[in-house]
Amino acid sequence: MANRKTVMVVDDDPDILKTMDILLGREYAVIAASDGDAALSILAKQRPQLLILDVSMPKMSGLEVLKSVHASLPALAVLMLTAEMDLDVAKRALECGATAYITKPFEYDALLVEVKRLLETPAADDDEKNYRPWRVKP
Repeated sequence: MANRKTVMVVDDDPDILKTMDILLGREYAVIAASDGDAALSILAKQRPQLLILDVSMPKMSGLEVLKSVHASLPALAVLMLTAEMDLDVAKRALECGATAYITKPFEYDALLVEVKRLLETPAADDDEKNYRPWRVKP
C-alpha cells in the first residue's frame, strides 16, 4: 500500500482527529492538524489529495484556511465539516473553493463514501490551475 492517497484532517477537536485517523487510516495515509496555522505549515511541505477542514476553529476559521489553501492549491479537493448546518456558511465555503460540505455528527459510512468520491475525481491527482470542482461533466 505504498501508493495510498493522503487525506489531511484539520479540526480543533482531538476526538475528531483520532476518529478520522482510525476511520480513514484503513485505506489512506492520514495527516492531522489541530488548527489552521499548523495546516498551512504542513501544506507548504506536503500535498495531500484531500483536505477535510472544520469550519469553526479558534484563531483561524476553516473559511480563512480554505481561502488561503484555494489561492495556492486550487485543485485540492476540500471537504468542509461543521457542527451547524448554516446555509450561508455552506454557500460561502463553496464559493471559496470547497468541494463538498458535511455536518457533524456524520454517519461514518456516508463520510467514507464522500471521501472516496472526492478522491476519485480527476483533480485529486493533479494541480491544474483551471480545475473547478463545480464544473459540469458531460
